[in-house]
Amino acid sequence: MTTVLVADDHPLFREAIADALRTMFDRVGVLEAGSMTEAIDQVANANDIDLVLLDLRMPGMSGVKGVRTLRRRRPDIPIAVISALDDSMVVQQCFDAGAIGYIPKSLPRAGIADAIQTILDGGSFTPDDSQIGHTRAEETDDGQELDDAMRCRFELLTNQQWKVLELMAQGLLNKQIAYAIDVQLTTVKAHVSSLLQKLGVSRRTQAVILYQKYCRQASLSDRGNQRP
Repeated sequence: MTTVLVADDHPLFREAIADALRTMFDRVGVLEAGSMTEAIDQVANANDIDLVLLDLRMPGMSGVKGVRTLRRRRPDIPIAVISALDDSMVVQQCFDAGAIGYIPKSLPRAGIADAIQTILDGGSFTPDDSQIGHTRAEETDDGQELDDAMRCRFELLTNQQWKVLELMAQGLLNKQIAYAIDVQLTTVKAHVSSLLQKLGVSRRTQAVILYQKYCRQASLSDRGNQRP
């Protein structure tokens, strides 16, 4: 029997996927998890899971951190992300983290079935260009809050790039940043170029605006989590 773990925080979606799996495949068992904590417990305690279908936005852990965590716990279990996010950089980020497939929730039922079958047969599934978006951050309205895809892009930044971005937000120039973190000026320029590319912008000011929005939303989220 094939066993699939469906990890998504929306009960109706889990139920729909579970029903679809039972209809599409013979002899399939479905496990469910509504949070990353539950998903981690499931993969830690079950020895017969053949595939994990993982949503990117889960209580307890968000973005591709969930993929990395599950891969560390059980590198033998293939993970396919199934998500409403359609950003091409997020798709690549998931594969870099160890996912073997990325299935857009916008796919028709038959398309999802084909993707899952491909993965269960030992292959991988990547959505084609018509199924994912390529919107750059600089094309969005500066007044809008960051969407899930944009927040996921921040996870691409290295620790050193975070430091550079923080100092950029404080108004420091490249030469001042180099002195502050004790690296060569050319190193700072390389970090700036890389982080701009990862965030999908072309100017420092755009990166700083995104950083400020990211920090503000993270602060609001933390406050919300602290409510009784």
